[in-house]
Amino acid sequence: MRLAAIAEETAVAIRRDAAASAREGIISALDAQRLVSTYGLSCVRDLMLVLLEEAKRYAHPPISDFFVGAVGLASPSGDLILGGNVEFPGTHLAYTLHGEGYVATRAFNRGSELAVIAIGEAHPCAHCRQYLSEFAASDALELIDPLGHTLTLAQLYPWPFDPAYLGEPGALAAQLPWPELELAAAEVSRDIAAALLAAGRRAHAPYSKCPGAVVLELSDGRLVAGAGVESVAFNPTVGPLQAALVDLLAAGRPYGDILSATLGTVRGGAVDYSASTRELLGQIAPDARLAIVEWA
Repeated sequence: MRLAAIAEETAVAIRRDAAASAREGIISALDAQRLVSTYGLSCVRDLMLVLLEEAKRYAHPPISDFFVGAVGLASPSGDLILGGNVEFPGTHLAYTLHGEGYVATRAFNRGSELAVIAIGEAHPCAHCRQYLSEFAASDALELIDPLGHTLTLAQLYPWPFDPAYLGEPGALAAQLPWPELELAAAEVSRDIAAALLAAGRRAHAPYSKCPGAVVLELSDGRLVAGAGVESVAFNPTVGPLQAALVDLLAAGRPYGDILSATLGTVRGGAVDYSASTRELLGQIAPDARLAIVEWA
């Protein structure tokens, strides 16, 4: 379907209704089906295309002022994940999260795979194609756009350099690659320790063998966690703080709400997230405390 086939007033009504239904950038499968039925859409994919404009609300591009929205269809839940590009002034551009990367990371944080991603007329850049190819379900991933195109990732990225080249199956969101991970002696609360271990045990770090995880404590006591997702190409790896910030921004919380951050990392390992976490956190939340904990 082409997005132009839907009247603008109908699209506006759909976006308004979807915004009221969304919870931290997630539209449940039940609400998605309700929206499809209420507004006479042919399928959920049509809804995803309509919501691309709404997804831009989750973008934070203070450097470029170029807003990108993306909508993912999670599998097996059928939930829709809205996301956008994120830029971090004062740091280097490599920390940037593209819209497709935001949605893929958000799905990974939630223990979901992606079946479909709706994107704008510009197909994902090579950076995003490489990141998306890291996930075990990428072979079946489809990408749709407002012009009516449907392409698989394999069509967009033929002969990929993917995890199979190094004998790895790729990231599986529902698995725990590091089930025996524990913390070395550290003075962190029981709740933070539990959240840090839960994130660290699901970190995707098959290449460095150095899992990373971050727990953000917010001003109201809420904890937000993220796990690192390594790329077989090394760059574009998404670090644990970037992954945690995806969920922070999805919740509509500003960086100023970060009271403290706790990093779990392999100190002195092949990959040590201490310096990068300190740099990025220092730019976005300079008053936040940072605790660095080693894995036992």
